[in-house]
Amino acid sequence: MDVPESAGGYSSEARTQLGRLERLNAAAGAYYQRMLLDNTAGAPARAYLDGRGIQHNTMAQFQIGYALPEWDGLTKAMLKEGFAPADLVAAGLSIPRDQSGQQKAAVSGHYDRFRARVMFPIMDLRKRVVAFGGRILGEGMPKYLNSPETPLFKKGQTLFALEAAREAAGQQHTLIIVEGYFDAVALHQAGIRHVAATLGTALTAEHITVIRRFASNVVLLFDPDQAGVRAALRTLDLFVNSGLSVKVVSLPEGDDPDTYVRKYGAEGFTALHEAAPSLLDFAVEHSLRTAESGTVEDRIRAVDAVLRILQKSAHPIEREERIRLVAERLGLSQQRLIDRYPTLASEETRRPSSRPTALPAAAASKPKGNPEERDLAHLLVQGSLSAEDLRKLSPDAFSAPAYRRLIECAMQHLEQDGRVSVRGLLDALINDENCGSLVSELSMLEQHYDDVPAHIAGCLETLERRGRERTMGALIQELKAAERERREADVHRLNGLINEMRIRKAGVMPAALTSAVKE
Repeated sequence: MDVPESAGGYSSEARTQLGRLERLNAAAGAYYQRMLLDNTAGAPARAYLDGRGIQHNTMAQFQIGYALPEWDGLTKAMLKEGFAPADLVAAGLSIPRDQSGQQKAAVSGHYDRFRARVMFPIMDLRKRVVAFGGRILGEGMPKYLNSPETPLFKKGQTLFALEAAREAAGQQHTLIIVEGYFDAVALHQAGIRHVAATLGTALTAEHITVIRRFASNVVLLFDPDQAGVRAALRTLDLFVNSGLSVKVVSLPEGDDPDTYVRKYGAEGFTALHEAAPSLLDFAVEHSLRTAESGTVEDRIRAVDAVLRILQKSAHPIEREERIRLVAERLGLSQQRLIDRYPTLASEETRRPSSRPTALPAAAASKPKGNPEERDLAHLLVQGSLSAEDLRKLSPDAFSAPAYRRLIECAMQHLEQDGRVSVRGLLDALINDENCGSLVSELSMLEQHYDDVPAHIAGCLETLERRGRERTMGALIQELKAAERERREADVHRLNGLINEMRIRKAGVMPAALTSAVKE
């Protein structure tokens, strides 16, 4: 769906559709829950969940449901509740029957996307259902199925159960990231509540931006098989120099987070977590095992891989210490590795970057406004404005209502040092009708400035100049009207105000004060 821009971030038509989709997802979630609790229809799903050790209060907490093994059970139920087929398709809940006439049992030409699946609502940080994930009961593929991306749901920005984990993550400054719904639910059930799960996709730069809002430490808890190891290693470029401290927990072979916590409880898991290596050490160890067990050529390639990993670190002392440990581990000369390092560094600069690029500023839906307004709002939400910068800000200097609302609220959430409490500001505005969507987008937007203080100063100066120009224009219009109407007192007063502004702008006293109109 194309979402036209407006002063509030979305057009009124787009807002109306988003509201319908929110209500539809809520109704669908309630329907799936009813089916799970149905004595007869929900029995297979309840038996499966019982077998997975999911308690009934946990099912209720995560609003787990059941999609019946019918072609159009949900579709018919939602149509009866007054929702339109087009909205069912837009929400990713129904699929139009194809032109060849297959799925003839589907009502009104549509059939359910989710059938015979245990259903997990996926929520945003406002605790609204934005999508669903379903685990097949019995045989069938795919085993796990997620909603497609919709106007409400972006996989690359969403983590399952983050809305439930955010408070605990903030308290412990740590977020544990797992790969599946059941892993997240099982850990929450065990009392480990600072846990969220990926949605069948790799972590993205947008995920990292969201995570930084709640935690400074990350624990990656992926399956112990080769796929899980590769998933952990793929995050290295994302996390390196991100400002987040990252550990990787390796579970025993044959266990996943769900089974491990059921065997050993929260205490066993905590001990495993505390002993876990950093992501950098995990990546180095993975390469070293290859070096120790392979041929000479394998050892050379592994050493090069280790050095490439180490050069991702921005800390020279950390790199040198790890090079020393690697040399000892492999029985090599530390100097040989150091000599090899510049060669690799020069090769790496020629290698196309695999790091995810920052989300361009134009990619986010923004209300209309000058670039300076957008940049200042972005830097405000990112916590980059100093107390002195904030003293220079005025809501009236911003042309778009959403920006004015953001600035007004920021002034109500100042810390003792005069800086904005970013978390307090985000929590206050996340549900705001006028700028909630703007705040969400700005908080996830990655945009880099060569010199942040200089850029802020330039934006503030531009806003101030435009404010003076608007004031001057208004005064000149008033002066013209006063002269036409021969209001001498107003003419004299307005001429004085206009010339005062010109004096301040020029910084010197002009030779004569003359009428702005005649000039």
